[in-house]
Amino acid sequence: MSSQRKTRTFEKRMSEVLGIRPDEVESVFRGARPTSIRVNRLLDDERYRETVEFVRDKAPGLIPVDWCEHAFLWPDNDGFDDILPLAHEGRVYLQNAASLIPPVALDAQPGDAVLDIASAPGGKAFHIAARVGNDCELWLNDSAPPRARKLAELAELYGVRYAELTTHNAQYIDKSVPAERFDRILLDVQCSGEGRVNLRKSDALRYWSEERIEKYKFLQAKMCDAAYKLLKPGGTLVYSTCTLSPEEDEFPVNKVLQRHSDLAVEPLGFSEEEFLPGLNSWRGAKFDKRLKHAVRVMPSDVFEGFFVAKVTKAAS
Repeated sequence: MSSQRKTRTFEKRMSEVLGIRPDEVESVFRGARPTSIRVNRLLDDERYRETVEFVRDKAPGLIPVDWCEHAFLWPDNDGFDDILPLAHEGRVYLQNAASLIPPVALDAQPGDAVLDIASAPGGKAFHIAARVGNDCELWLNDSAPPRARKLAELAELYGVRYAELTTHNAQYIDKSVPAERFDRILLDVQCSGEGRVNLRKSDALRYWSEERIEKYKFLQAKMCDAAYKLLKPGGTLVYSTCTLSPEEDEFPVNKVLQRHSDLAVEPLGFSEEEFLPGLNSWRGAKFDKRLKHAVRVMPSDVFEGFFVAKVTKAAS
């Protein structure tokens, strides 16, 4: 497929998904995506206060994220060269604000057994640990051993305590881990990455195709089913992607809802103007109406495109 034709196909798809005109897609996917700063609350109190004071001094334009403690939007990236070394010291974590959503939605509690099925590079797992002050039984998993080794290094840097670090394939993890083992599971899956597309770059869609989306959706559905088997009754599963196509977002969650009648979809409990409700249909396919509680994040000057669904299993 030619580059021009691929761009038209992408724009048509995104206009349908996001409910905008095709001519608006280009501007939505050409905007800057500033990072956000999350100050590491696993630091001791004095070092935490020093870090907050430092970043506020170097980046006076920081805006607190009202639904995420210790996190700030960084619209202009002022002071980047001064603040970047703090990330190398484990004092701050830099990421797009959309990546703050899944750990907040998961809402792990002290004492919970928590599994992050696709952990690397670690930002979401470290956020989970910080939210409960390391007071959880945190299992990290990533199927690639080199990524897992780097994950272990970064966990030490950020002061994160974990119970296990494994390298199981996500779609088969239920074959290696005891059933109904976890109170909370985060499944942030490999995807086509549409939320990070920047059409200002000439090769922005180099690896994107509708065929690739079709391939991912079945893999993601298998991962959801494996995660279900590891979730305790009364537990919470958060499914997230950095993509926007319903095949990779609603479809896998819809599949696991169809298979298991003891699941419910819960509202996230917080919102932004970029948060769109999940779809109930897509190109002839019908989805469970409860997926309206899922959130598709519109790309903006704050957020990369993202999708998050919070699913709970009925207590026994």
